[in-house]
Amino acid sequence: MNNVELSEVLGDFGRLIGRVEETGERIGVTDDGEPAGVLLPGAELAELEHFAQRVHGGPRPRPRTVRERPAWPEQQGPYVRYAHTGGVRMTFTRDRVTVAELLSVDELEWLENNARTGRQGYMDPQQAAAFEEFLARQPPVGDGMAWIARGWREQDPFTVLEFIKGPSPEEVALAYGADAQDITDGLLLHQVRERDARDGTDDLFRVLAFGEAGEWTWLGYHDFDNAFSRRLDPPPRQQITLTATMAKAIYDFRYSVDGVYQNPFPLEDSADTRRDMYELIWYTPGETPFAPNAPLGFLNPHIRRAEEHTDWTDGIALFFAGLERAFGLSLPRDAITSGHVRCARPARR
Repeated sequence: MNNVELSEVLGDFGRLIGRVEETGERIGVTDDGEPAGVLLPGAELAELEHFAQRVHGGPRPRPRTVRERPAWPEQQGPYVRYAHTGGVRMTFTRDRVTVAELLSVDELEWLENNARTGRQGYMDPQQAAAFEEFLARQPPVGDGMAWIARGWREQDPFTVLEFIKGPSPEEVALAYGADAQDITDGLLLHQVRERDARDGTDDLFRVLAFGEAGEWTWLGYHDFDNAFSRRLDPPPRQQITLTATMAKAIYDFRYSVDGVYQNPFPLEDSADTRRDMYELIWYTPGETPFAPNAPLGFLNPHIRRAEEHTDWTDGIALFFAGLERAFGLSLPRDAITSGHVRCARPARR
């Protein structure tokens, strides 16, 4: 990428914009030798903006310095220059069509980082159709997870279900604040249940059950008193959290990629439009749960396949069956119901 000094072109960007329009390449702009901004072709900027809006990456950075800007659009050769608030960002048009835009270095970095995350789940329509058809033919892994939907809805045997891709079950349990000795000893859920029955305790409601199924670590717990930290550093590659609050009839689903929350709705510039979760009671079988252009729009065909190819009729069970197909999720049914799964109490303080 070639660089030019801002003072050399500030009075007339015309020649420079012509170069960007002709070559389709970026041009760096320096101020006293320090990087100040980058001129982007209009088409490249449109692509970055399109993908960046799919994620919530915090507010756009503000300019570090504010320059004086003209009060009106300026004609510069065949182009019209529009200066934005702050005096750094500029838009250049020709015949009322955007040709190029000057962004600050900080704003471009923010935009590229968000666009990179937004592209992760992108496929062109033909690729997506072929991939969805392939996935639809795959049977659920192991026992699947739809079987637990009814009990989970009533907070039995767990209030929270989590699926984490990346770290091992032991790593996750320790990071969540589980007792290291319980993990080393291989404490099992049925042992806690039997001890509660014998001694009149209620430790069963304060343990973290965990295991591995396919490529995922799964967790099940109640954590009524916030006994577990629920933080991983660095964030896992993917994380799915399902929480049941029976008393308030709130059943929510959250999905994150590399620590970035994947909002179920298309995002606007304002963070105020961001939803914290997707409530499963919003899903009506037979209706598309997510807008096609939303980050979670890729789940629609998997949930539709679950509606068509399973015997589940309850909405939450169908949604869980869709997650099975989309992510390859599973929970060991016999082991969980019999209590032969590993668990740990909160670390002793």
